[in-house]
Amino acid sequence: MFERQHKGSSENDSKIVKLSLYPQDDVQLWNAFRNGDDNALVVIFEKESDALFNYGVRIFHNDEIVRDTIQDLFAELCQNRSGLSETTSIRFYLLKALRRKLFRAKKKSLRHMFWLTEPENIPSAEFQMISQQVAEEKRDQVTYLLKSLSKRQREAIFLRYYEDLSYEKIAEILNISRQGAYNMVSKAMLQLRECLLSK
Repeated sequence: MFERQHKGSSENDSKIVKLSLYPQDDVQLWNAFRNGDDNALVVIFEKESDALFNYGVRIFHNDEIVRDTIQDLFAELCQNRSGLSETTSIRFYLLKALRRKLFRAKKKSLRHMFWLTEPENIPSAEFQMISQQVAEEKRDQVTYLLKSLSKRQREAIFLRYYEDLSYEKIAEILNISRQGAYNMVSKAMLQLRECLLSK
């Protein structure tokens, strides 16, 4: 139904639906889809599928399963559009829905593990500052330190610094309080700093 390459793909010059023809406002675009506009869903997919994939592979370390789950998610959206709730942030809505689906899939396959690797993929000014403070030879150590964080800490860091979500939205996705989300991210960053400065 929806096809897109997430690695090494080039932009398709002849897209069926041009994003510029649709409202960029999430509320209007979402409501257009809910009211029966199939092309609006294609636009949503074009805008959000990469972000969903990047988040998904950090929950379920299997590209194929993540792609299939994203396909299933959009198929379900299409089938159940009349019952979908309103949202002011399509990406937040989809990330939360994808997370639920992937954790259900993960329970069926215990051989897959959640890893947040490659710290250079986290475009955070604070994280980049930490990385710049250490020599090149310590990059492997930074990767190791990230892996040493808990799964939820790594997920919270990804949502905060890669997806730039607020603590309120992180809390809703992780089903914790806003203060809990703030404490989780702060503790993880402090843990990284202390480990790096002790070396």
